[in-house]
Amino acid sequence: MPRFLILSASAGAGHNRAAEALHESARAYCPGTETEWVDSLKYTNRLFARLYQKIFLWLVNASPSLYGIIYKETGKKVEHRTDKVVELHDRLAYRKLMAHVEEFRPDAILCTHFLPSNVMLAKKVAVPVYVVVTDFDVHPLWINKRAAGYFVASEGVKVLLVRAGYPADRIRVTGIPIHPLFAREIPPTPSDRPRLLFMSGGFGMGHMEEALECLLAIPKPFHLAVIAGKNEKLKKRLDAVARGRCEVHGFVTNVHEFMAASDLIITKAGGLTVSECLARSLPMVLFAPIPGQEECNSDHLLEKGAAVKARSLDLLDHKVLELLENPARLDMMRRSAAAAARPYAGRDILRHVLDEDSARR
Repeated sequence: MPRFLILSASAGAGHNRAAEALHESARAYCPGTETEWVDSLKYTNRLFARLYQKIFLWLVNASPSLYGIIYKETGKKVEHRTDKVVELHDRLAYRKLMAHVEEFRPDAILCTHFLPSNVMLAKKVAVPVYVVVTDFDVHPLWINKRAAGYFVASEGVKVLLVRAGYPADRIRVTGIPIHPLFAREIPPTPSDRPRLLFMSGGFGMGHMEEALECLLAIPKPFHLAVIAGKNEKLKKRLDAVARGRCEVHGFVTNVHEFMAASDLIITKAGGLTVSECLARSLPMVLFAPIPGQEECNSDHLLEKGAAVKARSLDLLDHKVLELLENPARLDMMRRSAAAAARPYAGRDILRHVLDEDSARR
């Protein structure tokens, strides 16, 4: 029985969700395959893990422009920077993580974050290491020529990898892996008003209270559901803003059903979230994408015609109202989203790794 180890890192929610998607795709589409999903930060020093997560969340919430500068600057002299990151991670996590790899004895390793992939490749593990890129961009820290293969979201990402010197024949354009639930058909439910969904990332990032005030002030009737994510304090603040005028939810496990029941979503431009929206043929208003990978994700979706962008709070209500008053444009965006969707990316990634594993045996 083939055994695949899936390694992620919980900087934001998307990397873990991509790893979970691969794990669940193995169950759904690849019977006879054993997979295990591991958050590599759980094998590191607890202080390091908390700081790593909190610094990321603080940057994207409190200073997105600084995050954008860091995103750009860390792309320079990348080999030196990657070595430093690997060296730091080795000191804090190498022994425990490598012990787990040896205990599981995988036939291949799939990484949805650059940190574990670079560590595995630096230590020259005896099995192939594949990298699954989780945005419509690839930061240089993700690029490692020793990787057995890359799975990427778009042809543009493939071009970036090739121009960085990675072999084109080892890159597969599969899309970003999402949970198999998003590939299931859900019958539409009739509604007397447009149905809007407002959500941020899994950790509830962004200025959601102010944004909700803007949405509730739109002079047109609609149903609105809000998902705050795991941030319970944020949910309480959103409840106070809503005052019963809309549904406010915390962390939910049926996002696929919320998306299927919606006509339009207002959301951040995380790679996993927007891929899920595409799979649900759901038009998007992308709210204040942070510089870096979210801007790249936003650009890709604008080019595809599946989204519009509200670059600031001042324009959010205007962008939403424009679409609510133009059903024909919403329908066009819905068709564009469906055309760009790759709901079976997780299945396609695993089947390719299985084929290569079979060829090696």
